[in-house]
Amino acid sequence: MTLLLDGGMGQELIRRGSPRSPEFWSAWAMIEDPDLVRGVHADYVAAGCDVLTTNTYATFADRLRPHGLADRADELCRAAGRLARGAADAADRTVRVAGSLPPLRHSYNPSPDGTYEELRDEYAAMAASLNDSVDLFLCETMGALHEARAATDAARASGKEVWASFTLQGGTGPHLLDGTPFAEACGEVDADAFLLNCCPPEQVNEALPLLRAATTRPVGAYANAFHGMPVGWRGRDGSPLPEARTDLGADPYTDLVMGWVETGASVVGGCCEIGPEHIARMRLALDKRA
Repeated sequence: MTLLLDGGMGQELIRRGSPRSPEFWSAWAMIEDPDLVRGVHADYVAAGCDVLTTNTYATFADRLRPHGLADRADELCRAAGRLARGAADAADRTVRVAGSLPPLRHSYNPSPDGTYEELRDEYAAMAASLNDSVDLFLCETMGALHEARAATDAARASGKEVWASFTLQGGTGPHLLDGTPFAEACGEVDADAFLLNCCPPEQVNEALPLLRAATTRPVGAYANAFHGMPVGWRGRDGSPLPEARTDLGADPYTDLVMGWVETGASVVGGCCEIGPEHIARMRLALDKRA
């Protein structure tokens, strides 16, 4: 059976009225308009996803600190967990909730500023805030080995299933952004599944067979549809958001995803700029294949 994740949250919120601010990203909606988040979750459930991801990509203390909101990290993480849990529980079928543990020192960063111990402790705080609402943890967009280890080790303390997802955005070659080969990363990161995310689908096409060969654990992928993401992009420092590609509508993206399934992916979905219409089309394709 192939599990279907939901799609992106931040860009979908922007389409629905959230400010286009990479510095504050999806945390804005948790504070100003949580019904926007609730609506996105509901639409992904209606589209047929098997797993909803919490809107916690930007609700951790380090990300909130420049806005004077670091003391609200626990509150916002818990609220995000409840929103996803409510949408999942309202479904007429089993929908699981994955607690998103994101990069803590910029996305697409091969050298996060923080030791393994420092990052692990910060991830542990997020995991504790989410634990009551989630079924598993998704350590996503990981670019460095010690970052992925810190996130998965913190999540593992919950006793729940843990997935690790590496990003290739801005990198080249069959390895993490910090140069760690897939085989080494899969050997040192304590995860129940290994995925690729938030990078162009063309990179997934090249890397997924190599990831499949590097581990006996389940593998998967959920790509983005950004156009021209520059190397060294730092949204928190004011880098503008790139535009969406126009060649990755629901049908062409689904065709790519079904190729990943043939390669051995057992978890698929979408990341930035992949919305409910993509997930609905993927649901149809997966059901037809089954």
